[in-house]
Amino acid sequence: MVGIEGKEAMTVSTFYPDADPETTSVDGEVRHVYSSPAVAEDWAVLIAAIGNLARDATTTSTIEIGSGGVSNKWDTLYRGILLFDTSSLPDGSSISDARIKLYGQSKFDNLNITPNINIYAALPASNIGLVGTDFATLESTPFCDTPITYANWTISGWNEFILNAAGIAAISKTGITKLGVRNANYDVAASAPTWSSVKGSGLVWYASEQASGKKPELIITTGVPRSRAYIID
Repeated sequence: MVGIEGKEAMTVSTFYPDADPETTSVDGEVRHVYSSPAVAEDWAVLIAAIGNLARDATTTSTIEIGSGGVSNKWDTLYRGILLFDTSSLPDGSSISDARIKLYGQSKFDNLNITPNINIYAALPASNIGLVGTDFATLESTPFCDTPITYANWTISGWNEFILNAAGIAAISKTGITKLGVRNANYDVAASAPTWSSVKGSGLVWYASEQASGKKPELIITTGVPRSRAYIID
């Protein structure tokens, strides 16, 4: 009698967005910025805006909150986008672990609001270039159970987000995995920060255009079923 014993062969794969000029996947930041501090809006209006600026060909990306010059008005909000070509993952594999790593470049908190940061879905119009209106495509379901706090954001080192079940489910085995970066405690929470005039707070990481060793990483652990036949007496 023949029996079958199944095991999984585990593989760890690391993916990066393309540097400029992009060929399959892009990263960068998308923004909604009003024309001057005197032309600003309520927080609820800003977070629901369509977006009007994008940047995808520089060495850093940022999430940022900026206040206007009129009391309790806001004129700046940045979000990030990270795309990875994960089409090389085996179709029959199972993903047991996935994590995003961002190499911190700096942080600033002139508003004294300690913004945090987390990973979400994003659906930009193109896989290889960003436009301002991609700002509105970032979603609000967290892909990591624990945001990284302002205090714990590391500069000159890696910041790691362990993806939860929703984040793992968003990974594509046949194409582009599309992720976004947002502030969680004000932007996603739709909770206005404490206002002070014409100041900003943000977290900055290195983008794919940065030299090797600091590019955003998506690290995925997969298992592929592997069977071994044996004889039962």
